Amino acid sequence: MLKKLDILGLELDNYTVREAMFNVETYLNNDVMNTVETISMRMIEQAGGDEVMHNCLQELDLAVIGEKEILTAAGAASTQRIRETVENEFFLEFMKRLIRNKKTVYLLGQTADAVERLYSFLQDEYEKVKIVGQYAMETCIGDLDAVVNAINMETPDVIFSVLPSPYQEHFLEDNRGKLSARVWYGLGEHYAADEKGHSPLRWMRRIIRRKKLTNRLNEYNNNEK
Repeated sequence: MLKKLDILGLELDNYTVREAMFNVETYLNNDVMNTVETISMRMIEQAGGDEVMHNCLQELDLAVIGEKEILTAAGAASTQRIRETVENEFFLEFMKRLIRNKKTVYLLGQTADAVERLYSFLQDEYEKVKIVGQYAMETCIGDLDAVVNAINMETPDVIFSVLPSPYQEHFLEDNRGKLSARVWYGLGEHYAADEKGHSPLRWMRRIIRRKKLTNRLNEYNNNEK
């Protein structure tokens, strides 16, 4: 099984959850901040027209494939990887390790509503998780150093970001050297949304994005030959 997938010039990790967890154990005990993000089809599309976002995704320590359609389009749809992706097993195992090792978490989002939804989700599903702070970007007055300072005052082990892309990646690129945390984990803006994964509208969007991604991959691969 290929451990790296080239998707339109982006190199995404294709580790099994067990393999990825070996890296996570190291990240959680590092003195430098490691970066992890869950990658969607939409993010791949956006990165194609945003150089900063593209470079940020390329430099991630761990780029977790978040939708099975990406695996299918890349021809890497093994039964194990499809199951792990659909059932979000990486995040489940990540949370187990956070709780087991008593690591602390800071929540970052664009709006107070987005942050509150993530907070409620984590409290409902992982009641033992230690949330030490939260910040909504919409409340920031002035430059982003205020956000960085608020995070660093709590010295969290992990920053959970639900900022929308590409803003999430721009913020990370500008501030990765300033943040005092062990892990940055970009979950994406819709992670704790109320929208149901099987709603007709979302299902149709996924079908359209899968077709567009497949077509662009075929074109990209043909040009590379």
